[in-house]
Amino acid sequence: MMKHGIALALLSAPLGLPLAAQAQTIAASGPVSVEIVATGQVSVPAQRYRLSVVLTAKGKDDAAAGAKLAANRAKLIAALAALNIHEAKAELNTTNSLMSMITSFGNASKPSFTLDTPEEDSEEEPQSTATETLSFDAPSRAAIESAQTAIAANGGKLGNDVLPLLTDYVVPTRQAKAAALKKAQGEADAYAAALGLRRSAIVKVSEKQDATAGALALIGGLVSIAMPKREGGVDHVNVNTSLVVEFQLSR
Repeated sequence: MMKHGIALALLSAPLGLPLAAQAQTIAASGPVSVEIVATGQVSVPAQRYRLSVVLTAKGKDDAAAGAKLAANRAKLIAALAALNIHEAKAELNTTNSLMSMITSFGNASKPSFTLDTPEEDSEEEPQSTATETLSFDAPSRAAIESAQTAIAANGGKLGNDVLPLLTDYVVPTRQAKAAALKKAQGEADAYAAALGLRRSAIVKVSEKQDATAGALALIGGLVSIAMPKREGGVDHVNVNTSLVVEFQLSR
């Protein structure tokens, strides 16, 4: 979007003047600036994989079911640690909006309980079922496959969704910002050329997310995570960001 200086100059420029003459009128009216919203993206090979495991355990009442669930949880955590698969932790300090959303949930699941009531003519006693969902980070898809036995042995079931993630989001986020800045410079050059001017300086750079650009970046990141990898290929994580850059234009 154009800043007030250039907008007012355009309104005051005499109608019918050639574009170059209009540019001279604009430049003479004072500083001219243009504000560009640009997005940048980089694709990085996945460095870890977020998986979820649903644990269940039964007991004669909630206390018994909860105790068995806790024992299974402890055994499962130890078994997966031996495979270099560890409990997922919330990472609230990341600057990546998508990563913040995913990891803010961390491993905060609490057990829930349901009562299994047998049919009237059954001699079975009512039982309580305890259920808990745990999140883990694995170093590779191969490690996840190796964990299947340990998960099943401890009353667990692997969730359907495995999310490829990064360990370091700082470097690729900076690369995405550099790509956004380069794109913004190209757009500013196009504005300047149309007005017979040139891009002379950067006035301001803001990381405050434009609502539309930020939403599109988030959706793009989610889509890239959800898409299955090509057969025999490598999972990649798309890191998206958007910048608002204000440029000074001059003759």
